[in-house]
Amino acid sequence: MDPHVAGGTTRRSSRPDWVLLHKSARISGHRNATTAECHTMEGQPIQVSFWLVDPPGVSYFSVHCPGLDAKDFADEPYILCADAALVLFSVDFFPLAGRTFRDPGRRCTQRFVYRAGPGSRRCTSFRTRTSRSILGDKARYYDLHVFSSVTRAWSSKGTLPGLSEDDQKLLAKASHATYKVIKVGASSLGYVDLSWGILLVCDVFSECPVIKYISLPASRVCNMDKDGDPYIAPEHCCDVSSCNNLIKFVEVEFDDRDRRSLGNQVWKATTWNRDISWNDWRVCSSVNVANISVDPSYSDLLPKLWNDKTKEVELKKLVFYTPTLSKHGDDYLFVMCKLNCEDDKAWVITVDMKHASVEAMAPYSTKGRPLAVWHCPCTFPKYLELTPGDDVTMHFKRISVADCVLQVLLAQDWFMELDERLKFERPTYDECKSLLNCCPVSSLLSDMQEVVKYALYNGHCEATPKAVDFCSRALENFDVVLRESVSDPSLSTEAMRSNVNVVLEGLEILHMVPPAVRLLADACHQKRDKSKFERCEKPGHTKD
Repeated sequence: MDPHVAGGTTRRSSRPDWVLLHKSARISGHRNATTAECHTMEGQPIQVSFWLVDPPGVSYFSVHCPGLDAKDFADEPYILCADAALVLFSVDFFPLAGRTFRDPGRRCTQRFVYRAGPGSRRCTSFRTRTSRSILGDKARYYDLHVFSSVTRAWSSKGTLPGLSEDDQKLLAKASHATYKVIKVGASSLGYVDLSWGILLVCDVFSECPVIKYISLPASRVCNMDKDGDPYIAPEHCCDVSSCNNLIKFVEVEFDDRDRRSLGNQVWKATTWNRDISWNDWRVCSSVNVANISVDPSYSDLLPKLWNDKTKEVELKKLVFYTPTLSKHGDDYLFVMCKLNCEDDKAWVITVDMKHASVEAMAPYSTKGRPLAVWHCPCTFPKYLELTPGDDVTMHFKRISVADCVLQVLLAQDWFMELDERLKFERPTYDECKSLLNCCPVSSLLSDMQEVVKYALYNGHCEATPKAVDFCSRALENFDVVLRESVSDPSLSTEAMRSNVNVVLEGLEILHMVPPAVRLLADACHQKRDKSKFERCEKPGHTKD
């Protein structure tokens, strides 16, 4: 069985152009169209494969060495850095008696680079060299080494010119410790300290690269005590990302940082942008969790977040763990959170900072895995050259249609309850209209079209598009009857039920969905313990 990849609740492309890649690997011999092979320094074969899904779903990678199993690895292979078409990962082997590819009694750590494209996928091993900083009498100097995949050799840029006097003053206040490395523009690297700032090495391929220091926004909240130590680990409240020449920074401020891990806490996220040609940061967006709108349909996935009084889904009830910025120049923030600290399941939620709304969410299994350094946003999937019929592309088709099936199942729940209620009482006009305008009912026809196309593609000729037409006419007729009921309260509910039953008959196309796809959808399909009507009412609405 393939390593588990959990999808989100948003529309997916045939292949994502960037992913949230889990940093640690699974030890598995499964292969797909992303698999590349090479050898360790001692000649041991090694394979790497990627199991990808659109954010906010979490993608994974797996490593396999024929003849070895999980106990032969000192630790899980892990991602060091990823950008553009490249992924740099590390593998630690245990020394084993009789194995000639490792020195007896020594732990062997080796680095590998996966190249997604252009052209065929490649994996290359190489010996590492370490850049270092030298603290002189008046300034700090740095060595820079560059590895060429063409010559498979390292070259040194020598000692880089020291920081400017102004940058030295900024850095003097910090004890810089690199948390992550980002690529900025075509040829610059940023060594990020989430507490203090970014050491930016500009024009790394030139003969004389220049280094400068970019402190984090001065307007951000101080997360340090009087000794300069952070109140909480910075990765729990900050992130830095990049898109072309733009550097992006987010900070999350908690009303009570000491109770952050208990949930039910108010927090505010603020994002800044800074082009490498600018002299300062510019505030991009700021949003309070209390003001983030959430479609009521998400209460299917997280019913405990539903507030019966306000008729809203409240994100603040979740325990906040880490923020992550996207790899695009957009305003999306990805939040890792849990219902409570003891849960083995977490949720990755996409927040549209500009519109203060939840765009999507996806489950993520955290069993035995730390959440502070769980991910690595990377763009290598867009460089993969895959054919339309390969297993990776088909995997994305299954994930995409599974999302549509899930939405159809949820719409089916809504209409079945409506039918049951119409047997005994007439819902108000506002209740029914709210139902039709609320996701997933509002997107029912487009979801059904995707399900039908996938069923036809897989040889289910009986999956006729007529089902979509039946539902379309039934929804139109239901809307007409609904409007007429406003002027004629005595109008029979049988007309409503008749159209509802036509819709439910059209939804029988679900039995034609391939089992693997239905399984993905059923995994996320949860019945709500509250009335669908209660959940789709707007705040302040009262029944007649």
